[in-house]
Amino acid sequence: MNGIAPLTRFGGVVLTCAAAVPAAAQDNAVRNAADAFGERAGIEQSGLYTENQVRGFDLNDSGAYRIDDAYFSRAQGLDDTILAGVSVRVGVNAARLPYPAPSGVVNYRLREAGPTNELRLSAGLRDFGTRVVQGDFSLRAGAFDLAGGLVWRPVWRLAQGYRGAARNGGAVIGWNVAPGHRLRAFGSINDREYDGDYAVIPIGGAIPPNLRPLHQYSPDWARTVGTTTNLGLLYRGELHGFTVDASAFRSIFSLANADNTLISADAQGNATAVTLRTPARDYRIANTGEIRLGRGFATGALDHQLSLSLRGRRTVTELATSLAIPLGSFDLATGDPSDVPERPWSGTRGEDVVRQHTASAGYGLAWRDRIQLRLAAHRTRYDKTVRATSGLTSERVSKTTNFNVSLVGNVTGRTALFASWVTGLEESGSAPASATNREEVLPPVEAEQFELGIRHAIAPGLTAIGAVFQVGKPTQGFRSDGSFGLVGEVRHRGVETSIAGQLDAATRIVAGFVAFRAEVSGPLVDAGIVGPRAAGISQLVINANVERRLWEGWSADAGLSHLGARWADTANSFRAPAVTTLSLGARGRFTLAGRPAELRMLASNLLGEAGYFAASSGLLSPVAPRTVRAILTVAFRASD
Repeated sequence: MNGIAPLTRFGGVVLTCAAAVPAAAQDNAVRNAADAFGERAGIEQSGLYTENQVRGFDLNDSGAYRIDDAYFSRAQGLDDTILAGVSVRVGVNAARLPYPAPSGVVNYRLREAGPTNELRLSAGLRDFGTRVVQGDFSLRAGAFDLAGGLVWRPVWRLAQGYRGAARNGGAVIGWNVAPGHRLRAFGSINDREYDGDYAVIPIGGAIPPNLRPLHQYSPDWARTVGTTTNLGLLYRGELHGFTVDASAFRSIFSLANADNTLISADAQGNATAVTLRTPARDYRIANTGEIRLGRGFATGALDHQLSLSLRGRRTVTELATSLAIPLGSFDLATGDPSDVPERPWSGTRGEDVVRQHTASAGYGLAWRDRIQLRLAAHRTRYDKTVRATSGLTSERVSKTTNFNVSLVGNVTGRTALFASWVTGLEESGSAPASATNREEVLPPVEAEQFELGIRHAIAPGLTAIGAVFQVGKPTQGFRSDGSFGLVGEVRHRGVETSIAGQLDAATRIVAGFVAFRAEVSGPLVDAGIVGPRAAGISQLVINANVERRLWEGWSADAGLSHLGARWADTANSFRAPAVTTLSLGARGRFTLAGRPAELRMLASNLLGEAGYFAASSGLLSPVAPRTVRAILTVAFRASD
């Protein structure tokens, strides 16, 4: 059970692809979206995909994260106080990336100081009654600039009924060292605690009854206490016709306490529970570095771009066995687990170390405004060593060469066709404790993506994108001898669309859908042990957001999200139903006591949807209930 607890801890963060905005700007994912594939601005989000899952694949396996296009291996995501936004890049918007990935890329955008020195103070309620006080600052002084913020949530409530408190803050410092040379440094910390995680395991081949809204099922003594720290340096310069990009990042996820309650329940609500306790530890530390060198030149009507890069990472994950504390039986709909005594953790520890180094060479060709071609080769050495909790050590070294090719052709001034082929290396982890090859290092796998699409400007400021895609890679499972390893292939083949931009002078829309078949093949499927469809994935996702300006300074917005039904087990014997949610909001800008102010209100899940989301791990988490947030922000300018 060592690998189960982290799966539900500190649930995800999602995405944005805005241009850099001042630190003082209030969140608006719809206004900043370039397409409908995934965007987050602060706590607001839009789009089909998230920072954790794109086209049905878990990006934590592929490690496809970037900070302003610089290679980033994360322990956990960056704090909102240093971010202008987070974007998912797929299709034509991923074709020009220096280091693409088969499942898409998540790009964190760092904040930039605005044109005016400014402090903005915010206070109000976030979801489920969370109380928040926030300050954002933006400052320019000569060759230096500073942007960042602080957030305090003295009462923090989450959709699962967790209650706690959180403090986070960060800053981005920029220095224009000389003309054509810029250095940035950032640091952020997110410190939070709440009263323990829980998840539901369905038994008896059926979905259990709905949980009570905002009810905590963990024992009174359960706690989850964690801190995420992210630090980084980025340099960009021009030297003798070359562009130089260099970066270094350190990401740390520390756990002072981690209690995770697993509830096994059947369709009648008969449940048993156990709390898994793990020790305090630096759960993951990730160090990343990259240097890129580029040179462009022209020959007649052709523009050429050459690039060379080196990138590497070292990731250390501290392993530990879980202490299982049984909580007894109870009724899921009306009862709670027994109040058993707290027990201190005892067990054994281990360590998982990954060292990965990649050398890349790329070439780009552009012919006027008609054709853009990019191709690159990437040679990777992947070295993984696991000192298991059993005391045994396992190691594996792999060397692979991966490629990417993309072509964008402008058919007319408004229409472009694009195609791409990308291969990439992804982690497989190690065998679980229940396997005969317990904690053995598994070989990394190679994922492959094919894509063909079209982008069309429907009108000035309104763009449609459509694509067909196929992403495939080897999959893991238990073999007939009880060992765990690569046993087949998973392939996601589908179509996705996006429409984003201005419908008219007062209305902005971001809408799209993705539909695909998540097919599993291999000997386990042939034997009837595993079903032919991947579990824990919505194979139909629809998302639409619209914002309408009402009158000067005021606007209203609405969002509709549909996540299709998911297979809840690998045998494909039962499903978690589809979930459709509706949100309505308003935003107003006005003057308060002579200072610029903004009021943001948003009501989510107005349809009152309830039920569960199924994960590929087999765990269920509750659908977030209806909630309202309201935040007031007041700006103080340098002249005040």
